[in-house]
This record gives sequence, structure tokens and C-alpha cells, in this order.
Amino acid sequence: MNENHKNKFIGTLSQKELLKLYSKYVNAPKVRFFKGFGLGFIPGEREGVKLKTLEGSRVGEPPLELYNCRTSGGVFNLGHRNPRILQILKDALDGGLDLGDHILLSEQRALLGKKLADLMPGDISKTTFGVSGGEAIDCAIKFSRAVTKRKGCVSAIGGYHGHTGFALATGDPDFRDIFLWNLPEFKQIPFGDINALRKAVTNKIACVILETIPATAGILIAPEGYFAEVREICDDTGTMMIIDEVQAGLGRTGELWAVYGGLYPNEKVVPDFIVLGKGMSAGIYPLSVCSYRPFIEKAVYKDEPFIQISTTGGSDIGCAIASEMLEIQSDPKFLAHVKEMGAVFQKGLEKIKNEFPDLIKDVRGRGLMWGVEFYKEDDSQLGMLSIIKEGVLLDYCHNKKDTLKILPPLVVQKRELDEILSRIRGGVAKLKKLKT
Repeated sequence: MNENHKNKFIGTLSQKELLKLYSKYVNAPKVRFFKGFGLGFIPGEREGVKLKTLEGSRVGEPPLELYNCRTSGGVFNLGHRNPRILQILKDALDGGLDLGDHILLSEQRALLGKKLADLMPGDISKTTFGVSGGEAIDCAIKFSRAVTKRKGCVSAIGGYHGHTGFALATGDPDFRDIFLWNLPEFKQIPFGDINALRKAVTNKIACVILETIPATAGILIAPEGYFAEVREICDDTGTMMIIDEVQAGLGRTGELWAVYGGLYPNEKVVPDFIVLGKGMSAGIYPLSVCSYRPFIEKAVYKDEPFIQISTTGGSDIGCAIASEMLEIQSDPKFLAHVKEMGAVFQKGLEKIKNEFPDLIKDVRGRGLMWGVEFYKEDDSQLGMLSIIKEGVLLDYCHNKKDTLKILPPLVVQKRELDEILSRIRGGVAKLKKLKT
């Protein structure tokens, strides 16, 4: 880490003082949660595939230097403070850009819209911009209801599509029950079970929404042919097919789109919608997209061109940054690198599983998106803490707590990946020792 990065924005107060401020003015239960896990630290300097905490997780402990294998669900696909992205931000500001006006037309939205259309599978060529993935999911569900004149939505048990509006209604009861947000038209079925989906999709269902690789549900991998059958069911019933690639898209699997060859090379499915968020920001400026097939625009916008707006969604600066990100991540050499690193990571994780067969039940994933499932939830939690102490930041899957979710930056190099694997192995070894 570059020690010269210290400035007025990092380390302004001691970590203890900052935690008190966070607790008092932002979210006290969150502070208690992290302290309870022994993770009461605040990130400070960050660069490339690493970040450094302001201080240790406990008073008197030195700062931690962590390989970021959480990447905020793919926000930091290009690592922290990617030089090309930083330069685009500076150039955009110096070149006269600001947020722009969401009501007016936009040069940058036009250019990014074309770039997305050129990269999207099939005839997906229209894009509505937002700020967060949840906002873009809401847009896709709203548009599906407008097109079909139906209210129903089918999603996967354990899936996660965001904390807003309709997105919240598709997800976990833990998040929606407190807000009395159990919409009767919204149903959930087991992921990967095509027969359950076939029974659930009736002439009252507007859309089926699925993550290509459900992350919060445990990095689940659908059986080959599953998404092709989902497409058939939607076609047969006039139901919209929404694919959430907020975490699995943008090259995470080694293909630009997980639904289009990223899961299985010969399985290339074109949904009605693809939703992206997180990584669209390139770790610098928030932006999400709801991209869809042209017939949807005709049904939604025919009488009112302002039917869907987002004040800061698709800002001029955000679009300029996202455009550069797409240049980087759609490059065949970049995607080949992800595949190569993914193969290294898979081999390394499977080796760790084989070394600790009494602790680790399964290893699954694609590219640089992996889940490590333990036999016991407690071991998963303790393993997470042990691995973090070894210097690798990761977390567990909220809706499958026996599984750790590991998403290294897509720019990770082999020497760094070897070190990450060594530290993961070291964390699991210490867990094994603790149990014996």
C-alpha cells in the first residue's frame, strides 16, 4: 500500500472515535454486529486488490492489510482506485461533465446505451439507467407488469435482488416482513427446480426473476439446460424473463454474461431483461442499468416518455466511467485472464477442500465467483473470521450461512491469487486446530 495516500479524508479521527460517531449518528446495531464478530475496524487506504484498516479490530492491535475477496459483491471488479478509471473521472471533470440533467437528453447516456446494446446478447438494445441494482430491478418488474398487464412475479427462495420496492418483495422474509411487504402476487420457488417453476408460472404471472448464480443463496449453480427451459416456459405463457447479473455479469464468470455462455459454454440464453449494478460503478461512481428488448419500450413508453426517471441515475460522469469499464472488461484478453485465474482458484479451493474433508462439504462456482460450503454453520462463521485474520476479506452467504462467498477482483494476478489461497488454507487450518 502507498503510504503517501494519507490525506484529509482518511484517518481524520481515531478508529474508536469514528466508531462512536457511526454508532451515534448512522447505525448503532451495525457497529455492535461487527464488534461482536471481532471485526470492529474501518477501512482506510485502499488500492488494487488490497485495503488497509485504520487500526486493528481491537484496541492496541496493528492495522490489518486485507486482500479484498468480498469486493462488495463485484463493485470492485477492477480493484480499488483502478488507474484507468481514475483518469477517466479526472478527464470527465476537466472536460466539462457533471451529473447532467435527468430530464434532458444526454450525450453520455446515448454513447453508453449504444455500447451496452453492442455487447448485450440477442436483440437486447434498450437501456433505462438508475443508481442501484435494486432500483434497476424495480424498473424491470414495473415494465413487466406494464407489458403483460399482470401483477405476479416468481423468484427463487434465498435469492436477493435488492432492498427497494418490488425488489424487496422478491427476496428474503427477514428483510421484508418488518416492512409489511409481503405482496400476495409474489411467489418463490426452489432455484434450479424447473418443475416447480413450471407449476408456478400461470397466466397471472408478469415475470420470472432469477440471478444467474444466486450469491446470497450460496453460489448456487443451476443444472445445464435450466435457463433454456426457463426461457421456454416464459415464451409459452407470455411471461417476461428477467435475469439479474448484478454480481455474476460483466465478466465475473469469464464470459461477459453468465446467462449467455458463462454458466455452460453451449447454453446461450437471451432473456427479456438483463439487470446490472455494482460493477457498473467501476468502484468509483454508482450506476445501474435495466436493459431490455425493443418491444418492451413500445409497450411502456408509448404514451408517456417520462414514465420512469431517476434523478442521478445515468449521470454524465457515471456513464463516462461505465463506458471505460466496459472497454476494459469486454476485452477478450481480459475475459481470458478471468478464466485462467478462475481455473487456478478452483484448483486451489478444491485442494483445500480435499485437505479438510471433515470441515468442507463442497466448492462450487464459475470464473472468479466461488462458494465454499462447510458441513456446519458455526464452522463457516468461525472459518470466515479465521480467514479474515489471515488477511483475506470475505463473507458468508446470508441465506445459506454454511457457505462462504469469495469474489476476488477480476484484475487479480496469479501471484496474488496464490497468496490468497495460502491464507485461506491457513485460516481453515487454524479452524481445524481450534476444533481438535
